[in-house]
Formats: sequence, structure tokens, C-alpha cells
Amino acid sequence: MKDYKVIIIGGGLIGLSTAYNLVKEYNGHPVIDGKDILVLEKNEFFNDKGSSSGNTRQFRYQYTEKYMSDLVIRSIHDWEELQKTTTTKLIEDVGSLWFGDPSLPTTEGGINPAEKTMDQMGIPYKKLTKKQIENWYQFKNLPESYVGFFQKDGGAINLPATLNAFYSQASVSGVQMKENEEVIDIEKVNDKYIVKTGNQEYSTDKIFIATGAYVNNTLKHFDKDLKLDIWDMVSAYFEKTDPNIKYPTWFAFQKENDQNSNLYYGFPEIDWKYKNYIRVAPDYPFAQYDNPSERRQPTEDDYKGTEEWVEENMKGLDSKAQFKSTCILALPKNKDKLLYFDFVTDDNNVVLQSGGWSAKFAPTFGKIASQLLVNGQTDYDISHFTIEEEDLK
Repeated sequence: MKDYKVIIIGGGLIGLSTAYNLVKEYNGHPVIDGKDILVLEKNEFFNDKGSSSGNTRQFRYQYTEKYMSDLVIRSIHDWEELQKTTTTKLIEDVGSLWFGDPSLPTTEGGINPAEKTMDQMGIPYKKLTKKQIENWYQFKNLPESYVGFFQKDGGAINLPATLNAFYSQASVSGVQMKENEEVIDIEKVNDKYIVKTGNQEYSTDKIFIATGAYVNNTLKHFDKDLKLDIWDMVSAYFEKTDPNIKYPTWFAFQKENDQNSNLYYGFPEIDWKYKNYIRVAPDYPFAQYDNPSERRQPTEDDYKGTEEWVEENMKGLDSKAQFKSTCILALPKNKDKLLYFDFVTDDNNVVLQSGGWSAKFAPTFGKIASQLLVNGQTDYDISHFTIEEEDLK
């Protein structure tokens, strides 16, 4: 049986970031030799079956919660360090536009409280009227009451390039990568954890769980079950009919209608996928589950809300959804929690990260996980992400 110092379960964005960070120098913890680290991915690496599917994610500073904006600011250095490992630009600096009903709270926060946080932290932004939003950023037919702001330092994350950077740097350092190996059992034997897959058994001192929406499939081996809402979300691309049209990353805060939550977000045209197309997506699920095993395929009707939004409110785009995709993610049922990042076992040798939208924190979350695994503590404040008794079934 092969023995490792750390086994990472889940080879998506945060799992691969942790592998990269464990072998990285000047990272606030002793470096672990790559050959002593194993990443287990139940599918193939870079698959589109979980939370790391798709081509883009939004990078933004604005949050309702001050501690989240602070975490974004601290992540900048880690993104810069990762950028040094690749010639492909990881974040396109296109800015971040928020607009709509300023008093409306959502899972993404709200316009008024985000402005308050940015004011407190000295994050620059420009307030916008409805007319400015339409004239400067190519939207149309917005209600007269809509306002917004533009934060110039937001951007679009190149998700495939980020995944590849983590994977390549970890692999070059000797980290063992095994795909198509689903964990079927974990047990504690003396001071070691025995991790069983359909193919082999491995022993390890430490475990990091990064299985996203499927986290409870792993936690069951520790007799734990998080209370989560599993969101299944669609996304699509829309062809430009005006070649000169340009959009930043954006989010529209709107009151729900009879059909759906009526929240939408989007991206600029990007160089790395589907040239001459703009990605637009709803910020609401087409299906919601207690268990991801219930997952179903979307229907044409699940894209209608987005198509109607594009037709009604965006200039220079054909409203027919193309290059359709889905993404599944977990959100804590506890509305006071945005995500979870904590120890799972009393010996502090098993660490978990799950829930929420984590891409903008990817290199930093891997660093936090590495510090927790190696040092038993972290330089970052993760007190808002702890697992309490009320968070467990």
C-alpha cells in the first residue's frame, strides 16, 4: 500500500490549487515533497461535471461582507504569484458592473451594502445612473429606478488556464495525479487514514476534501452530513450581431417575476473560447437538490429566461442561446454562511472546503488549505466559514 503525507480528494479548482500550494516555497508552511502528495479525481481532470466546469468566472472586489472583500484583496498577491508560472493571462482586466434595484438582497449581496463596504475599505468605484448604464455599457430598456456602479479592477478569470497552471506546477513538482478513481471508503487505522478507491488502497497522514457539491459523499465516511442546497445552473453564449459591442463582467439585481428569480450576470467576449460570442447566465438554479445524485439534464425551457433577458435588455446580440453548459455547486442552508472551510476530525488531520463561489479565491484557498494541513492553523481569518453543529444534519 502506497503511503502519502497528504491525499487530496477532488481534482477541481480548489483541490489542484492545494496541490500547487503544498509544494510552493515562501508559503507560510514547510514545503512537502511532491511525491508525498496524491490527488484523486473521480472523473477525468478538467471535466465539466462539477463546480469547475465552464470557461470563465468573475473576479470582483465588491461584497456585502467586509471580510470577503478583505479576502479578495489578500488574494491579489497569490494571483500574481500564479501568473508568474504561465504566459497566458489568468484574469482579463475588464472591470465589474453591478446595476439594478439598489435595495435588493441576493445570494451575491446587494448594491447598497456593497457600496458601503467599498467605502469603508477604500475600494474605488463610480456610481452610475440608469441612462449611463445604457449609454456606456450597451444595455437597454432598463427601469427608470435602476442605478449601479462600475468597479474598474474587476475582471474575467480564464478558468481553463488557471486549472492548467495549478495542475502543471504541481505535476512538475512530483505530485501524483490519479483520475477516474472515486473514493469509496475511508477509515482510521492507528494514526493513519486508509483511503480506498475502486482500484487501490492508499494510506495517508492528512486528507483535504475538495469535492464541491458532492462533499457529503465524502463526509459520510466521517459520519457527517452538511446541510446544503445543491444548485444546478445553466449558462450559454450569444452571438454578437454588432462586432463593436463590448461588455464588462456584470450582474443585474432585479426583483423576481412569475417565472424565476430574474437575476442575470455576464462576461465580455474572451479570446480563449467562442470568439464573437458573449456568455450570459442566470443566477438562479434550473433545478435544486438535496443530493447531487438527483441531477437531471436541463431542457430548452431552462434557457428561456436568459434568452428573453438578452432579447429585452442587451444590445448587439442574437438572443438564441448557443454553446450551452451546466455547473453544479453547493450553498450552505445556513444563510449566515457563504461557504465552509474547516477541520472535519478532532485530530485536525482532515480539512474541508465546500460551498459558495470560490474561483476568485482559488490560489488563496489552496494556500489556506495547505497551512491548515501542515501547520494546523492558518494566517487567514476563516472564522466565518467554520462548521457548527447547526450546519450538520
